[in-house]
Amino acid sequence: MNAKASLPTGSSLCAETRKALSLLKHQIGLVESEAVTLDELSRFGSRQNPFENESKAYSSQIEAFQRDFKDLLEWNCTDAEIGGLYVPRPRGYCKTLLVLPPAKVIAGPETLCAKWRAEKKFTVWTFADGALNEKIRNDRRHLGMYALLHKGGRDADAELRNYSWERAQSDSIETMRATEVLYFEDVNFRRKEEHLDPESVTITSSLDSDGYAVNVNWYGNVNVNQYDVRHANPSYGPRAAVFL
Repeated sequence: MNAKASLPTGSSLCAETRKALSLLKHQIGLVESEAVTLDELSRFGSRQNPFENESKAYSSQIEAFQRDFKDLLEWNCTDAEIGGLYVPRPRGYCKTLLVLPPAKVIAGPETLCAKWRAEKKFTVWTFADGALNEKIRNDRRHLGMYALLHKGGRDADAELRNYSWERAQSDSIETMRATEVLYFEDVNFRRKEEHLDPESVTITSSLDSDGYAVNVNWYGNVNVNQYDVRHANPSYGPRAAVFL
């Protein structure tokens, strides 16, 4: 291109291009003003109803979690609180719902470990006995009550085996964190009387305060361990998650 050649101006653009740019500017303005969310805009671009409430498809499962909160966690989740729950749209193979109660109910992974010890159903071993909540601080607890979707398998996702924590991060794969995996263990055991990861180890996206990845497995008891963020193993892998 000639260095002296002038770039096209608004007046020299064709009418269809100007119309498209004007529409794009309008859409950006709607997002910036929060009149339309990025999720709604994404649904529209995918030819989906942008204002459809995805939680309708999961209403029976949400009600089951609401009962669990009351019966097993002794927390009465009101209809208003559950009515404001945002459920993301399924993405890929992530279609199994998990609803996390707020931090006042489950403050972190240690809450669940203490619960299991009190119930004396099975043994729990952790690398920071009694202090997991202090060692693991990046567990989305600031979100309050929230929902996410995941694959729902008993073992870590086959598609992500041999992924290290570092590789999942570099590939921008959102995965389940420590509290989420342990709560899924609790839910799964109550409903099916079987433990997660009998053949694998789940590498969560949580880091402990020493910079290690937190992983979870069942080898005779629930184990919460530390793992180098760069290490990978064919039996180890994360669990993909969608929460936005």
